[in-house]
Amino acid sequence: MARLLYKLLDGIIVMANEVTKRVLVVEDDPTMLAFWDRLLMKLGVTQRVLLTSVVQAKNLLDRSDFDLLISDIIMPHINGYDLARHAREMNKDIEIVLTTAYNTDLSRFDLSGLRLHLIHKPYIDLTGLSNMISHLLHGEDVFEDADEDSWSDNEDYPEVTEWKL
Repeated sequence: MARLLYKLLDGIIVMANEVTKRVLVVEDDPTMLAFWDRLLMKLGVTQRVLLTSVVQAKNLLDRSDFDLLISDIIMPHINGYDLARHAREMNKDIEIVLTTAYNTDLSRFDLSGLRLHLIHKPYIDLTGLSNMISHLLHGEDVFEDADEDSWSDNEDYPEVTEWKL
C-alpha cells in the first residue's frame, strides 16, 4: 500500500505517494545515472538500484525481481536489448524502458516478444518523461496525457514504442 509522504524538494514541501515498486537503472554515464536517481526520488520511488555495470545488473536480475528496468542501450559487454531480453526471461511482467542518444537500426536486434519503450536522448520534456515513468510504475496507460507527437509505434517492431521526451 502506498503512503502519503511530505518531502522537502528544492526548498518546497511536496506531497508524494511513496511508490513501493522496485526499479533497476543501468547507465554507464554517471551524470545520467544521477539524473534517473533524482527523477525516481521525486516520483517517490524508494526501492531503486542504480548500477553502471550491465554484468552486475544481469546478475542482480537473476536473483531479484524488479517492476521496472531503465537501461541505456550502448554499454560495455552487453547491450541494453540483450539486458532487456534477459530481464523479460526472468520476469515476464517487468516494464522496460531503454534509452539512447543514437539512431538505432532495430533490425540488427531480435526484439520479438520483448515489449519495451525506447526513449531518445536528449530529454526535452521532463514533465512528459516523469509522467510516462509514473504511469508505468502505477500500471496506468502511458499514453493518457502524452502529447501525440511525443511517441510513435514502430511499424516494423510493434513491441517497441519510441518516445521523444
